[in-house]
Order: sequence, then C-alpha cells, then structure tokens
Amino acid sequence: MSAPPASACETMEAARIIGAAFGVLARHWKLPEADCGPVEPGFTSVAQLFATDGFLDAMLARQQQATPGLDAKGAAAFFVTEYSNLLGIIAAVAFLSQGLVPDLSARNCALSAHLPAGEPPHVRLRLLRPAGVTDRPSTVSSALLQSVDHAGLCDALGRALEAHMAPLIHSLHLRTGLPPRAMWRLVGDAVAVRFLEAGRQFGCEETAKEDVMAALTRPDSPLANRQLHFFDIEIFDDTPPRRLLARRTFRARGGCCRFYTAPGGSLCTSCVLVKPAERRRRIETRMRTDLDLPPLPCADQHGAVARAEGDDT
Repeated sequence: MSAPPASACETMEAARIIGAAFGVLARHWKLPEADCGPVEPGFTSVAQLFATDGFLDAMLARQQQATPGLDAKGAAAFFVTEYSNLLGIIAAVAFLSQGLVPDLSARNCALSAHLPAGEPPHVRLRLLRPAGVTDRPSTVSSALLQSVDHAGLCDALGRALEAHMAPLIHSLHLRTGLPPRAMWRLVGDAVAVRFLEAGRQFGCEETAKEDVMAALTRPDSPLANRQLHFFDIEIFDDTPPRRLLARRTFRARGGCCRFYTAPGGSLCTSCVLVKPAERRRRIETRMRTDLDLPPLPCADQHGAVARAEGDDT
C-alpha cells in the first residue's frame, strides 16, 4: 500500500527543516548553493543531465583542460571527486546541523551550473520536493518525514548518496571505461572528508566520523571499502616532557584519482596507493611546515608536496 499524500502542513514543515539546513550551509560555505523549489529556467533535472552526452563531454573536457594530458578515465575520476565534494557537504550539513537526510535521488534534484574558464564555478543544487528522513521529534508522521532511529538515519544517508550518484557513475563507466567500483571509492572518500570538515566546523568531529562511516560501510553498499578510514597525527615536543604540540584527524582514502597517470603527475598524499608510513610522514612534514615547527629528523622532503587540487587530507 502506498503512503498517503503529505498534507500542506507536512510539506511546509519539511521545507522549513531543509531550509534551515541550507541556511547553515550558506553561512559557512560559498559553494555549492542549495535550495528547494521547482525546475525553473537555468535548472536541469540531474537525472537528465547525467544521461546527456553534451553535459558529460563538457565536464570531462573541463578536467582535461585543467590537467593537460589527463586521459578519459582520469577525467572521469576527477569529475566524480569534484562533484561528490559538492554533494558531500550538502549531505553533511543537513545531517549534522538538522539531523536530516534529504531525498537526494537524481530524480528529485535539479542543477544550475555556470563554470566560466579561469573563474570560480557557480553551482546550485535544488531539491524539487522537500522530502526527507529525520530522527528529530516532530508532529509530522507521514512518509514525507519519517521518524527513524539513528541507525536508520545513517542507513538512509548512505542510500540517498547512492541514489544520487548511481546514474552518473553508470554513464561515466559506459563513456570512459573507468570501473564503477573505482568511482564509488572516490565518492566515499569525498563524502567522508566533507563530513570531517563539517564536524570540525560544528564542534562534533567524533560524531561526524562515526556517522559517516556507518553510512559508508554498510555491507550491501557499493560505497563500502576496507581502506577508507580516519586516523590521527600527533606531534610532540622533541625534548622532555614531550608536550603534545598538535593533533589532527585525517581521512585515509580508499580510492585513487589517477593524477599519477597524467604527464608530470604523482600520487596524492592520502592516496590508497601510498604506503601508510609514507602517507603519515608526508602529512606530518606538511603539518610541521604549517605550524613553523622543526622538520622531522632526517626527513627526506622529496614527494612531501602532492597535488594541491583534490589532495584534501
């Protein structure tokens, strides 16, 4: 039996909660913009865009223009990473600030994107209907805003991300040959780091890490992989009593963006192909430089600086 249609009051309540989440997004992040409303001039259904050759051609060409010599698989990897970062921060802010998982399925989203050469992009994601799942106490009890426990909310988060990205990954696989599994790993990497970023901003880093990993590691999810995780880097004073000087959490990637395949490219610091000890050394080297601390003893600086774009440790 299908759920009864939502009343006007229920729809208004859903829109209010989602509007509050998008307001938080706008206060802390310039990109992307997000709102809720109809498909208006300048917007195109995400499901339609992901199936349109012209859109895919333009997005892949944009990546290759920025990184000359990048092949089609690398361009697909770059675009999936870039787009997943935008989707990831929308999902993270809604989840962490409002306890909400919007309906992010491609059929419920429209996109307006202006990507002028040499200028910052302007991207706006629009939800067509303010549907979502929340665990917040609410008088709304229809299928529009379902009351679920926290585990159910994390499960809904993972499924919402999959529903949005699946059509794009399918189209890019057919177009470039990049395996879907490789792209799903990049989606998980991007979403995880955006949750970490939002958790720092909102003062709930530990909760953000736990929640996003619960969403991304569901056994039946294409997002699940054993390499993706969070880890801490701690820097202590070299002399007794060895005071703790700095501590920061980073995300270890489960995927590879293929930058190393481009002319002059290399492995990014947090790439899954970088050995854990080398990854840790590179990150600590950079932390020490940023904090104006003495370098690591006998540190070889070769390779310590990785690709800035996308090296989002």
